[in-house]
Amino acid sequence: MSETSTIRIGCCAGRAKRINERAIDEQWTRYLGQYAEVVRIPPVALFKLFGGAIGDWRSRFPHSLDELGERLGELCRAYRISTLYMNVPALIPYLLMARSHAGLDLGFLFLAHSVGSEAWLRQWLAIAPWLSERDTLLTATATSREALLNVSDAYRTALHIPLCTAVDPSVPLETLLAGRTGKQLLSIGRIEDVKNIDLLLEGFAALRRTIPDLRLIVAGEYTGSLPGQTERYRARLEALVVRLRLDNSVSFVGPVDGEDKAALFRSSDILLNLSTDPGETFGFNLIEAKAYGLPVVCTSWDGFRELIADGEDGFLADCVWEADMPAPDLRQIVARCLELLRSGSRRRAMAERAFASARAYDYRSILPRIVGHAAERAKLPPPRMSGAAAIAAASPAELPDYYRRERLERLPFYRDSLLAILSEAAAIPPADWMPLAKPIIGHYAGRGAYAEL
Repeated sequence: MSETSTIRIGCCAGRAKRINERAIDEQWTRYLGQYAEVVRIPPVALFKLFGGAIGDWRSRFPHSLDELGERLGELCRAYRISTLYMNVPALIPYLLMARSHAGLDLGFLFLAHSVGSEAWLRQWLAIAPWLSERDTLLTATATSREALLNVSDAYRTALHIPLCTAVDPSVPLETLLAGRTGKQLLSIGRIEDVKNIDLLLEGFAALRRTIPDLRLIVAGEYTGSLPGQTERYRARLEALVVRLRLDNSVSFVGPVDGEDKAALFRSSDILLNLSTDPGETFGFNLIEAKAYGLPVVCTSWDGFRELIADGEDGFLADCVWEADMPAPDLRQIVARCLELLRSGSRRRAMAERAFASARAYDYRSILPRIVGHAAERAKLPPPRMSGAAAIAAASPAELPDYYRRERLERLPFYRDSLLAILSEAAAIPPADWMPLAKPIIGHYAGRGAYAEL
């Protein structure tokens, strides 16, 4: 911890289930601990605040709100914290509500991991009334902040600051480039239909018609929020591999971490990310690629446009959203990959620029800004709100002072109470969800400056 630290920040000591979320959270809290005193709170202590399951807590509302406020205050006194880093997203709306209802001297620090997915949009609808100047909400990209503002003006206080990683300046670029052959592509992250791995396979098949010995590594775990979604997409990709005759040139290696992940970044020549995920905000693997001097070819989607300098350290391919679903330009993706694979000097130049630009995302420059901001917020008076229970029982349609209603009217839960919105699990298939979310995240799709061919 930094000797200049003046703030104690509590956080849940538990671990996320998904490997990508776990890696980011554990890395982030480790970095945070170098600039603030991080107090790790057992998960059971946080869930005990609700006196049982959250569903039971909701059934006892509004009396349970008083209990939650009292218990949250006791927890803060027991751990001597006035700022809580919320790395358990499901609890954020409830604890913000209880804090404001009880007038506790407590600020929250949390990240906008997603905005446009159904699950997260339910969260943001429920969070908006309770967010205060006392809190530090981090949005990694300007596009995700804009999406939040399309939900509610309450998010004007969100701090736009990127995610970060560790950049080791002592490792020369030559060392990172030594194992590259010009024949390996890499995709890394969750495997889901909104990540367009099927489109990636189609593009890879086209590339192999020109470069027959090209290989593709797909690293990550299959995910899906709806019943059968994972199994259906896995079967679809397996059938596509067979149809395109890619059995001997594509490897699905599962989730990777640590040295296994580092080895993939070192040995690959291009990172491909064709996501049009409504839940995308940043694209953490893009800054990981920069740290390894790895050029990127990706969709011009959401925060990707802020991370990749098009034509300099990677290429952005057009992604238009004129119909119900966003559509990446596969022809451009294939052409840009060929441009890089055919020219070692072009790959080298992009690798150098990517490696140099990675320093902007080093945690040593980003975390002090976040901690300093949270410390300043901690000096503000505690927020207090009257009528919290009535607000929680109302719908966004009934709360015009909090919401951008013209952006939300398509949502099927727009007229549900905030508590009901939180109680229902995400259940809308991606093909049906995207048109509903378009008024909020339609600006995610865009064109790359160098994408026109």
